[in-house]
Amino acid sequence: MNSKTAPIGWAKTILSMRDAWKSVMTIKNSPLRNLPPQLGLMVFSILSVMWSGIFAAVINNPYAFGVSAGGHLLVVFGIFITAIVYDSAEKYTAPQNYNSRGIGGEHE
Repeated sequence: MNSKTAPIGWAKTILSMRDAWKSVMTIKNSPLRNLPPQLGLMVFSILSVMWSGIFAAVINNPYAFGVSAGGHLLVVFGIFITAIVYDSAEKYTAPQNYNSRGIGGEHE
């Protein structure tokens, strides 16, 4: 006998919405995960402006577009610029010779 109960009604709807959210919003499940960071920035910027426009059209308020698009772009740019800086820092190797003396022992 199976002791695990299957969700029904609203619980099933909420769980399917959670799975849809994860497929879009988490990088592990996203189909965009293989894009380079710069291309990902461009794609997510376009998507954020598109969804801001859809939101403004749904509520029939053109002023909401500017606020929504500006907020989305600030968040998207902040996340991607941070990711690009972290990626660059991960590839950087600091010089191992920290003293200021030249090869012969003198200052350069």
